[in-house]
Amino acid sequence: MQLLISDANILIDLEEGALIEQMFQLPFQFLIPDILFEEELDEQHAYLSLGLVPQKLSGKSMLYGMTLTQKYTHPSRNDCFALALAKQENCPLLTGDQALRTAAEEEAVMVQGTLWIV
Repeated sequence: MQLLISDANILIDLEEGALIEQMFQLPFQFLIPDILFEEELDEQHAYLSLGLVPQKLSGKSMLYGMTLTQKYTHPSRNDCFALALAKQENCPLLTGDQALRTAAEEEAVMVQGTLWIV
């Protein structure tokens, strides 16, 4: 099963479009940085029960994520951690955020968006 790393933006977009349950029926495993999940999604969104898996960044990937926050000023810190996790797991990043998409492309990480999921 292919891994996909998600940022919070795409999950919230699909939830608002009433497509979140269908997303988790797709033949993918959806991961998200554990820190992003805890800080942005845990209290208000019940994605874990649908199949979202929080994943820890390795020490090397955490440092890489912090480097990304200095290199790119527009993606948030948690967005940079999602990018670092995609690089760590060597899999595509899902985002609807243009600044994160641009950073991912510059870091040679494949990016897919909301329309691709739909």
